[in-house]
Amino acid sequence: MASKFREPHYYSDRLRRKLNGLCSARTTVVEALSGYGKTTAIRDFFAARPAKSEPVFWFTATGETPAAGFERLCLTIARIDSQAGNRLLAIGLPDAATIGEAGDALRSIDCTHQTYLVIDNYQHLQAALPPAFLGALLEHGGEGLHIIIITQPLKDYLPNENTSRDFLHITAADLRLDAADIQRYYSQAGLSLTPEEAKTVECSTGGWIIAVHLQLRAFRETGVFCDRTVVLDLLEHLVWERLTAAQQALLLRLSPFTVVTMQQVGDLSGCDETPEYAWAALDCPFVHFDPAGRRYEFHRVFTDLLAKKRAERGSAFECECWSRAGDYCRNKGETAQALDFYFRIGDYEKMLSLDLAKLILERIGTVPFAQIASRIAANCPPETKKRHPLSLLQIAWALLTAGMDEEYGALMEELRLMLDANEGEEASYLQGEWLLLSSFKDYPCLQKMTETLRKAATFFQGRRSRVILPAVPWWFGNHSPFSVFHIQPGQADQEAGLLEEYITIYARLTGGHGSGADALFRAELAYNRGDLKEAEIFAHKAAYLADRHQQSTIFLGAMLRLAEIALHKADAAGWQRAVSSMDRATSFARQGMFVTQSVIEIARGVLLNELHNQANIADWLKKGELFGEQLLPEMIDNALFVYLSYLMHKGEYAQLVGTAQAFHNEAVLVHLFRELVFSLTVAVGELELDNPSKAAVYVKRAIAAAVPDRLLFPLASYTWLLRGLTEDLITKEYPALLQKFTEIKQRYLSGWTVLHRVIYTDVLLFSLLSPREQEVAKLAAEGLRNKEIAARLKVTENTVRAHLRVIFQKLEIDRRAKLAEKLRNSKTQ
Repeated sequence: MASKFREPHYYSDRLRRKLNGLCSARTTVVEALSGYGKTTAIRDFFAARPAKSEPVFWFTATGETPAAGFERLCLTIARIDSQAGNRLLAIGLPDAATIGEAGDALRSIDCTHQTYLVIDNYQHLQAALPPAFLGALLEHGGEGLHIIIITQPLKDYLPNENTSRDFLHITAADLRLDAADIQRYYSQAGLSLTPEEAKTVECSTGGWIIAVHLQLRAFRETGVFCDRTVVLDLLEHLVWERLTAAQQALLLRLSPFTVVTMQQVGDLSGCDETPEYAWAALDCPFVHFDPAGRRYEFHRVFTDLLAKKRAERGSAFECECWSRAGDYCRNKGETAQALDFYFRIGDYEKMLSLDLAKLILERIGTVPFAQIASRIAANCPPETKKRHPLSLLQIAWALLTAGMDEEYGALMEELRLMLDANEGEEASYLQGEWLLLSSFKDYPCLQKMTETLRKAATFFQGRRSRVILPAVPWWFGNHSPFSVFHIQPGQADQEAGLLEEYITIYARLTGGHGSGADALFRAELAYNRGDLKEAEIFAHKAAYLADRHQQSTIFLGAMLRLAEIALHKADAAGWQRAVSSMDRATSFARQGMFVTQSVIEIARGVLLNELHNQANIADWLKKGELFGEQLLPEMIDNALFVYLSYLMHKGEYAQLVGTAQAFHNEAVLVHLFRELVFSLTVAVGELELDNPSKAAVYVKRAIAAAVPDRLLFPLASYTWLLRGLTEDLITKEYPALLQKFTEIKQRYLSGWTVLHRVIYTDVLLFSLLSPREQEVAKLAAEGLRNKEIAARLKVTENTVRAHLRVIFQKLEIDRRAKLAEKLRNSKTQ
């Protein structure tokens, strides 16, 4: 039944002209504050089109978690182009490390038929997305696709250069009504205004359509304009006060959500059957019903009113509303959303009643889970904690993962006292979980860590951990077990054996977490000694175990090692296979997709730096953005090495030395292998700054760290950068190692020369392109025009243009002729 509140919609001639441009513009941004009628205008535009017109896919962002919202957007895009949508799904919510790949996916959208994609309430996503994502949306690859973005003001996110006829920008100025518009609008609604009265309405409302509409309602009822010019006050007077008490109560129970399904309305009504008054309450101009999704979407201004009315009823009522919403989400298995609602009201009992193990690296609303974990550990009442020891152990694991060592230590001590007082089979199992977690406190002493694990195993009695799950990245995202566990000079072989003992027990208790780390340690050790055959065997073993148990970080470390080995063998195809295989890690079951993507960027950054191809290193690494939320603390040293190497190869020596010194001064624990590569890199900077004596000190420090375990490769690989300093010291002080040093140096130079030459032709550089980009590049190099390439590959010309933009960017060229030259050169290699 139509609502008695409905009024005819009015649009100015100015806005109608703009809306007519939706059919020709590839991208449209409708940008204004709430209450300007943005969404209504676009809905009415499509409603007025013929019934069998072009398909329209409508996506509305809500207050759900950013990851959940992005996933729904990807599924919507997949309905238009399954390949592009699924590629975005595999990437996950983009961050600084993955935005390039996400942009490529958007620019590769293949859509030949006239189609519309509407993204409503985009501001909910924009807060969690890199600004470049919007740019990629605006440059999408679908030739027949029109993307319409409806959003609140984007401030500086909207690129200034979008002024072509392919881009349409509708702003508040287009949506606002002037006095003449108001006069016509009221006339359309059956009310006659004088020009003076219309001007009065314009002055009191600012032409804001929702305020104009509410004044119309007031005038119709009273014959005078309401003096309650604040929109929420008008909305309260004209809508809220006309609802029954039961309707108001229902809307307040729904108010924590911005979108509710019909099933949700029934569940939250508190009745066995959804009462008729519920549907009447939702039948108003500020609630939109989506028949396809069978759900109701609240207008932002109406949501604000509900929040205001909810607060007016007192904190107890407000807590009840949030609690009911959390209970609903918990019963539906939406744990992250439930935690968000419970966290808002500080309901620690209900927070700890959830299984938190799968949330360790997630964002809860706009907050990282680790921050919520810290709040719970600090503020939860002791009696509540005692009832939920398992959840507290999961909280402790989250704190450790996030590098909050003090909070982790304090909570573990609290748990120790708590568990000591408990008895029974479950208490025994929880003692095992506590010991498993406490083994990390013994780091870096592997022997003590293993002893603690043995004790833990006696309590588990064949059960698996419910705290540490295999999906969490091993060792907090560090892809190099050798850099983590090689602590004592001359003890690398013993450390390898101890790590194998540790991993054997640890992986059994955790369902495979860490599988392959011991093999990767041995691969790294053999590689740095120059023993390539042994290194290759162990790297393949590590890759197999990591793949089998879905250990993305260890798998990526193994691929990095195999690429390095391929370089020594001058095996360009092997290098390419290893680099391309890194993408496989994104398909593993995992938490924290941002960690996996960042590790991929770091590993590739190491390889690209080595071959002097700095252009294709991820931007965030080149800028030294090492402290964003995409990095766990344990990943920072590896990212720092890429950044320092980048500065070294770009000749920014003062910045290199200063940055390195600052980081070194902040280090708490000296990791021997990290100290080795750090010293060599800083020595290059000091030497180039004409400080040979300081460079010599760093080189001697590096040799002292390397020689006891015969780690000659790092010394050999820096020979040229250090103008022979490492070779001179080996010759003078360690002559017995000179032959092996020389063998490694010559083999590395030979392999590096071959791969460096290839990377500036085709094989390696083209490995950075996707398979479809490689096809387009080769056809373009053969002289085919865009239309011919499109016909050959059965895609649109627009898709070809999008691919070429990405190809030119990746290969650092600006025209087809240079692309052809690269391919011709590659055929001569």
